[in-house]
Amino acid sequence: MSRLGGAATTAEMKSAEVTESKLQLLSGITGAFRPGVLTALVGVSGAGKTTLMDVLAGRKTGGYIEGDIRISGYPKNQKTFARISGYCEQNDIHSPQTTVREALIYSAWLRLASEIDDASKTAFVEEVLELVELKQLENALVGLPGITGLSTEQRKRLTIAVELVANPSIIFMDEPTSGLDARAAAIVMRTVRNTVDTGRTVVCTIHQPSIDIFEAFDELLLLKRGGRVIYAGELGHYSQKLVDYFQVRRSSLCHKRYPPFPNEVSYLILLNWFTTCHVR
Repeated sequence: MSRLGGAATTAEMKSAEVTESKLQLLSGITGAFRPGVLTALVGVSGAGKTTLMDVLAGRKTGGYIEGDIRISGYPKNQKTFARISGYCEQNDIHSPQTTVREALIYSAWLRLASEIDDASKTAFVEEVLELVELKQLENALVGLPGITGLSTEQRKRLTIAVELVANPSIIFMDEPTSGLDARAAAIVMRTVRNTVDTGRTVVCTIHQPSIDIFEAFDELLLLKRGGRVIYAGELGHYSQKLVDYFQVRRSSLCHKRYPPFPNEVSYLILLNWFTTCHVR
């Protein structure tokens, strides 16, 4: 009896076998990021902003990645790419016992090529301190978040600086204004803009930015839930190119009636529209 029972159990298990399905996080992503251009990756939670940026940066080691990533027209080589790119985490992790200058020196000496002499490395640290506007705080202890040392906004700028001293051509930033009030966010975005103005390629994920923060960007890659692109391209002056594009799309895809987009509130209306219309 026990053998028959065992056989039945095995048969039941086989009939109830579950085939593991693949979850597709990104679909049909096409876009380009250019030197000297600040690009925003925007989308609702779960749209795949950070996932896309991690794929581009080579930080995703699990799952399946299909497609083609090119750098200046050449297929991406991760070993080479790692030397020319930087990644600013959303969580600012720094040693609390170091000063601002020491944090940059450690990063520069560990990451810059050994062929670069100490004088050049020191000069580069000085240049970055000026660029991120932390020169006056160079001897301040980093401290613990929310307890001692640097403020949240200053820590964000230090995170950017630690990547800059490695002299990357491409920098990815994961929500650099997260957790900041309007004034602090504006200061961080000024640092981001200073970085872009050096000719670097900068890509930022941004979650629900204010109008002022949104208009600091040059181009936009907008994702909807499911990892699909809604818009990829220039924003234009006061986001006019984005507004013009969605005026046309809205009329063909959404039956709700809205007044024309005023430039000053265009982004807020667009956010509302995304939640009420199905964009294909």
